[in-house]
Amino acid sequence: MIAYERRASAILFHLLRGLGDPRPFLLPANVCAVVIETFAAARQPYSLVDIEELSLAIDAHRCIELVRAEPGAYAGLLFVRPYGSERPPLALFDALRALRSDFVLIDDRCLARPDFDGTSLVPPADVSLFSSGYAKYADLGRGGFAFLRERLPYARDAHGPAWLDLAPPDDSWDEYRRRVSRAVDAAAAQKEALNAIYLRRLPAHVALDAEFQQWRFNLRVPAAERLVERLFDAGLFASRHYAPHGKFAVAARLHAEIVNLFNDRYFDVERATRASDVVLRHLDAIG
Repeated sequence: MIAYERRASAILFHLLRGLGDPRPFLLPANVCAVVIETFAAARQPYSLVDIEELSLAIDAHRCIELVRAEPGAYAGLLFVRPYGSERPPLALFDALRALRSDFVLIDDRCLARPDFDGTSLVPPADVSLFSSGYAKYADLGRGGFAFLRERLPYARDAHGPAWLDLAPPDDSWDEYRRRVSRAVDAAAAQKEALNAIYLRRLPAHVALDAEFQQWRFNLRVPAAERLVERLFDAGLFASRHYAPHGKFAVAARLHAEIVNLFNDRYFDVERATRASDVVLRHLDAIG
């Protein structure tokens, strides 16, 4: 089954309301605030888990430990692909499915490149969620879709906060697919061009691995907040997603150092070049 709504968060809301499970979902400690707000709107409990140093994703070993210790204590897992990574969480999903057959596995790929054909789906996943909202890979400013396993009780619930935008989408499914596909092609070309500038001009040791550089071009630098201030002082902009929701050591260390340089339609070659210069000056200034 494919669900299509005005926002990806609306799909998540409808799904959680349909499940109506009083047990918590496991979420990464630095999940997007909109996900937290959507769980709250759906009155769905959740439990936060720190991320891993290398994968930057939710700590797989900790998730398995928690479910193995209390197999019936959790409703499921929402796995966020960090910074749009295409690395599939197959081993984690297989392990959790082996521990409990009805454990709900949500593969949140909202920062990743949309996949309408389903060729990249992880077989154990019950939900594979994509977005074309503001600042996503293919930015239409709205829209989201998901592949859902048929056994899931998905039903549209009109009773939710206004920000979820629960009205039916304006575009037909076919028109939406066409628009997103065009946006994907344009975004891929733009990201390739701007990433090439960052890769050429910036030292390799401050850049995240290539798998994390599709949504934005991500750096780990000392005094990250000061770098963002320098970029804004230069008439540019950058972001620092995502802060942890509480005290979580690994997520906190990542957030202390992370800076997301833009590589989408809101930036261009001239801005990327200037941003690189600002980063180099920042690195020189901090020694």
